[in-house]
Amino acid sequence: MALHTRRALLRAGGVALGGLLAGCTGDSPGTDPSTETTSTESTFPPPPPTSGAPQDPTPMPTATDWPRFQADAGNTGHVAGLTAVPDDPETYWGFYVQSSPPVVADGTCYTVESGRDAGGLVARDAATGRIQWSTAVERGGAMGVPTVVDDTLVVQSYGTLFTFDRASGNLRWERDIGRGPPGSPVVVDGVAYLANGSFSEWPTEAFAYDVETGEERWRVDLGSGELRLHGSVAVADNRLFLVDDDLVALDTADGSELWRVEFDESAETTPTVADGSVYVTDSGGTLHAVAAADGSERWTADVGEPDRGTAAAVADGEVYVGSRGEDAALHALTTEGESRWTADVSQPTTPTVGAEAVYVGEQGFDSRSVLALDRATGEERWRRRTEEQGVSDQILAGIRGPPTLVEGGVYVVAADGVRAFGR
Repeated sequence: MALHTRRALLRAGGVALGGLLAGCTGDSPGTDPSTETTSTESTFPPPPPTSGAPQDPTPMPTATDWPRFQADAGNTGHVAGLTAVPDDPETYWGFYVQSSPPVVADGTCYTVESGRDAGGLVARDAATGRIQWSTAVERGGAMGVPTVVDDTLVVQSYGTLFTFDRASGNLRWERDIGRGPPGSPVVVDGVAYLANGSFSEWPTEAFAYDVETGEERWRVDLGSGELRLHGSVAVADNRLFLVDDDLVALDTADGSELWRVEFDESAETTPTVADGSVYVTDSGGTLHAVAAADGSERWTADVGEPDRGTAAAVADGEVYVGSRGEDAALHALTTEGESRWTADVSQPTTPTVGAEAVYVGEQGFDSRSVLALDRATGEERWRRRTEEQGVSDQILAGIRGPPTLVEGGVYVVAADGVRAFGR
């Protein structure tokens, strides 16, 4: 999300995983939902303060789940057969709060929020946005997007791994994990996998914890110095993939390093794994596809040199990735590396993919809309504009993280609030 102070404009990129500092935004008020038209482009201005929840929501269908950042363990940003809202969306409800992108399971959405009326981890009715419970998290710093597994929420903060009871929000256990920007843990067969680290101050480490007991299965030091962890991890075929400037694969059994790929330019995005390939973009704007088994290069594609790209979304033999900078766009390729189409999108977020459309947000001040693009052609199906929002001495603008999809609905988090679009 872009931001600037009242003295100077800082055109910063969006928060890829939605981490935010608990309490750092002060007493930002909640707001009523707007009355938004369904024209090709419409606005969502911050209305007057309310209690921090929708006042007259239209219930949205929530029969499907989106249980973690980018939906699954491979960060593909896709759930098979999910249609979402490819055409003519209506705003079912909206309100103002500083929030991470939501995850959804069994009719409840979970977010990390900060503000006067809600802080820490929050559970809301996914259909209406009404609060079910909230739990203040007073230590650990910034938190990433929650992960849902069975009756548990797993949340990584800047320095701590937490688990909470889904029904009540009660803390189950917490573990110290060093320091570094938080990701979204991957849980496979009852084990949570994650990584942490920040330049030379703290080593880059990867971890495996038993979700039920909090027992540390293994912890691996990947080194410090020039390395910096980027984004979340991905897990597939008994391998954990992470980016610490290089692309690294670890054995999920014991954390031992299986292979490492060093690119000409440092890799800077969350890895995406699908059908035996790992996709990651580097700081020079090149998308790399490597074999998950051994790290051998399959192909590369230019998606925005000289600026970096976003993380990739993968669905049905297609790869979607954004590029930022002067030639900002969303690119569609085949999983063999052949270009299909390119669509102009200003400072795109990481995309998500439905059955008919690709959903992506814009993070800048000049363009700050959420869009749906036709998967076959890249043509714009709909666009909804968001507004700037003042928070303390900062002005925020743009979409915060990738849109969250459910069957018949799309959740979007922007500077001016959270809203649910439905068909």
